[in-house]
Amino acid sequence: MKILDNVYLVGSGQIGLSHPFDCNIYLIDGEDELALIDSGAGVDVYPVLSNIREDGFNPENISKIILTHHHADHSGGCKKIKEVTSAEIYIHQHGAAFVEKGDAEEMGLTVAKRSGFYSPTYKYNPFKIDYRINDKDIISVGKLKLKAVNTPGHSKDSTCFYMYTGHYSALISGDVVLFDGRICLLNRADSNLEDYRRYFSKIAALSFDALMPGHGVFVIKGGKQHVEKADLALKRLSPPPNFI
Repeated sequence: MKILDNVYLVGSGQIGLSHPFDCNIYLIDGEDELALIDSGAGVDVYPVLSNIREDGFNPENISKIILTHHHADHSGGCKKIKEVTSAEIYIHQHGAAFVEKGDAEEMGLTVAKRSGFYSPTYKYNPFKIDYRINDKDIISVGKLKLKAVNTPGHSKDSTCFYMYTGHYSALISGDVVLFDGRICLLNRADSNLEDYRRYFSKIAALSFDALMPGHGVFVIKGGKQHVEKADLALKRLSPPPNFI
């Protein structure tokens, strides 16, 4: 489903585009190169691949899978998709060990299953990382460039990506911030409000049109105001509303 020039929504459990466990999965078309932003949970990647074909692309031409963070609903599809595409996988350096080991307790899967976010039988497929991202790294996708902005809060490895196409700018925000200024704070050691307060200004300082979050509604224009709403709340006594 085309949502912007060069950007397609090819997976989302919330709107029925793919398996219910999946986050929003975006396809970036750099004209001579394709990349996926996140991979879903990996229970069933074939709807994602089918959506890519229906949008006029060959999944085998995807050369990069760029992860916003290590959580299973964002990274669990990497192993199966890589078998089809041979894509190289990118994640912030703090998330690499989690996905390569795939330990359910360390990744938070055990508590997530107990909380009803995954079925008890869900199994994570670990995989090797090709590139470990650092803050401010530039990742090329054909003619497009994505700037990594490590923004801890939801998780230590949470990374937003700023993209400017020449016609519009977009912030791919993962689970750091969503529609209406919501944040995604979890009851886990690496998810904390102090990190949100410390690092959120990095994305609040950016200028952009579109907001492409890991869940819920994406925004074509006026995306900046949703980030500003969260930023303002983080400076007040009452924190932003939580997505979870």
